Amino acid sequence: MMLVEVVDRKGERVAFTVEPDQRLLHAGLMKGIGLPHECGTGTCGNCKASIMTGTVDNLWPQAPGAKVCRRSGEVLLCQTAATSPLQVKLSSAFLAPCQPPCAIRSGRLTLNRMLTSDVGLFDVFLKEPMSYQPGQFVLLSIPGIEGPRAYSMISHEPAESRLCLLIRRNQQGMFTPYIFEGECDEEVEVFGPLGRATFTASEQRPFIAVAGGSGIAGMLAIIRHALAAGHFERHPSHLFFGLRHPDASYLLDDLSKFVEQSDGKFQASVAFSDVSNAESVAAQYPLLQFAFGPVHEVARAHVRNVGTAGTQKPLFFVGGPPPMVDATMRALITECKVSPTEIRYDRFG
Repeated sequence: MMLVEVVDRKGERVAFTVEPDQRLLHAGLMKGIGLPHECGTGTCGNCKASIMTGTVDNLWPQAPGAKVCRRSGEVLLCQTAATSPLQVKLSSAFLAPCQPPCAIRSGRLTLNRMLTSDVGLFDVFLKEPMSYQPGQFVLLSIPGIEGPRAYSMISHEPAESRLCLLIRRNQQGMFTPYIFEGECDEEVEVFGPLGRATFTASEQRPFIAVAGGSGIAGMLAIIRHALAAGHFERHPSHLFFGLRHPDASYLLDDLSKFVEQSDGKFQASVAFSDVSNAESVAAQYPLLQFAFGPVHEVARAHVRNVGTAGTQKPLFFVGGPPPMVDATMRALITECKVSPTEIRYDRFG
């Protein structure tokens, strides 16, 4: 065991112990330390810190988020393990501790069903249930494949030992080509829950959600939770779901069912970016709305036209690939004048 002392930019200090080869971010989060982070996989760069004293191992030098580490001694806490006692300085302030607390669990990953040739629903069967909030995600690791990957739960069933995840195949990676080949039945390590783009019906507010591709996963958990609580009866809400082409669409049956179950008080708009016509799919799903263009532009137009000046200002949820999330955030904040404090988001690289 080695001691890690951490100071943030405000001068606040905490200390915790780590095992050899343990990721500093994960060790701190499991000890209830509010270390800054977003993805937990080396993509975003939000866990950047500087090693002041001590030595470390870089677990993934090619991590996309490492581009923010421009000075000697700067590291990503999610990709760094201690090889001696450390003193670490954060680039930002401590966050509130993760709720529920993070932990490592073991489970078995199996393919539930394919939605398209590159998108599938996978189940993780844990040895015991995991408490989590609607909209959160977990990190999966498979022995022999370097690094964890982040995936969101598509439902909220914390009393069950099964997590249902939406996973897209990444041909350039190693993890998803492996699990999509043949009959998936793999032992996995599960770390989490993570993510602050969460929602509970007790907040008593409508929401506008903007999702790109597999970023829809956490939104589905939020919508299902809201439906079960009768939330839309008093707080009508709207989802914008960005896809490229009708032939590669998925989950439209679920979204149509959600609209029907809410008596239209939940609405779903599907934005196709690569076509300008979708008559066949529109005829198949009359309860859904269809638009054309990047999903952030479609959502921006809606917010501009409808406004947010009602008696209940909506919360905003954004999830998807980093370019889509960044474009949506710019549109909402700079063009629609939405306060950043009203937006909850997750980037999935």
